[in-house]
Amino acid sequence: MAADLRSFIGELDEHGLLVRITKAVDPATEAGRLMRQLELRGVAGLFTNVNGADASLAYNLIGTRTALALALGVDPGDLRRRFRDAIDRRIEPTLVADAPSQELVRTGDEIDLRRLPLVTHSTGDAGPYITAGAVIARDPTTGARNISINRMMLAGAAETGIRMMPPQQLGLIQATAEAAGSDLPVAVAIGLHPVDTLAAGTSLPAGEDEFALAGGLRGEPVRLARAVSVDLDVPADAEIVIEGVIPAGVRAAEGPFGDFLEFYVPEMQNHRVRVTAVTHRRDPILQTMVAGSREDVNLLGLSREVDVVSALERVGTRVVDARVGPTILICAIAIDPRYPGEAKNAGLAALGAYPWLKYCIVVDGDVDVQSSDDVWWAIANRSSPERAVVVAHGAPAFPRDAHGVHGSRAIIDATIPFGASNHYERRVPPGGPALDLDDWLA
Repeated sequence: MAADLRSFIGELDEHGLLVRITKAVDPATEAGRLMRQLELRGVAGLFTNVNGADASLAYNLIGTRTALALALGVDPGDLRRRFRDAIDRRIEPTLVADAPSQELVRTGDEIDLRRLPLVTHSTGDAGPYITAGAVIARDPTTGARNISINRMMLAGAAETGIRMMPPQQLGLIQATAEAAGSDLPVAVAIGLHPVDTLAAGTSLPAGEDEFALAGGLRGEPVRLARAVSVDLDVPADAEIVIEGVIPAGVRAAEGPFGDFLEFYVPEMQNHRVRVTAVTHRRDPILQTMVAGSREDVNLLGLSREVDVVSALERVGTRVVDARVGPTILICAIAIDPRYPGEAKNAGLAALGAYPWLKYCIVVDGDVDVQSSDDVWWAIANRSSPERAVVVAHGAPAFPRDAHGVHGSRAIIDATIPFGASNHYERRVPPGGPALDLDDWLA
């Protein structure tokens, strides 16, 4: 496995999954539009000439399942198995003295976050944001480490906003420190290998170390180094690390921000990070991520797919495949039904395993759940609306819901009526398995 972000970018390049943009780009008016094109093309992008910045900008690194599988060193069909193995075989991080992330150290008046290639992602955003930073903190009571991904609005040369709140673990940790009248030391690692970011985006129980999960995904320990200005350990192979404190009792205006639902969350009073040091590699690369993008869904969806499939397997469902997407509020599951009504029972098990799951679509095993077109084909051609849709009224999914949009949940049973498979056999070309067109081109 590649050791760090720039090694992984090299792998993407070797596999034809990267484009380099050398023409000057405005991070406030052009980068966001170009990033959307990268996503639609299914490739990662490396911007090496961002106006006003002293670093390159990387985007859409794991925007496809192919790229995510490359990061984990497996075939796309083995992604859930690899994640399960890592959960069961975590490897604790190791402390090292050599830290590429600390090749250059900036403190005091040398700190200027405005020199980073921070992108304004949406027209209505309050300004540029850090969106792919792994925020590291330690519980002041237990000493347990927590890593999470939080949006951080640029608020000055050495200050950012940060969105966090209980019951998120970082919000609980900060609330504990604040109740004792203490500032909370934090470090924000930007430009990590995708498996480290995947671990940071996984919701583990309180007290469990996401870096140990990252070690399991890597098959070797994550290398950490002592921070230069706060009492924390930080990824030695990150591109950039921002160190600082979240001051107790301080709130300031943050937002609006185009969130993962692709709507704007309004301006609100949120916490601040006061920066005490910035360390980075020479010629650093800053990774950014768009909330709700395909990359974001891949990052957050894999662990949730594992939760859903595990729940179905516990009740005996024969799961062929599953996919969370195109948002993390919907999941399609392909099964081989054993009895009438099993699809609905599978849907109930999935809703119970994943609290934010709003729509669960269950299809037969011959449907490709990695293809939205195929899933909708099954809904249109194999289901009757009056029998297919089961609504759980008054069972809220996503909690931030002022207008009742997420106040119920649904199962869509798009499987063939049990015992009638001979009437719904899909047509396929004659002669055997699919052929590779490339083998037939001159």
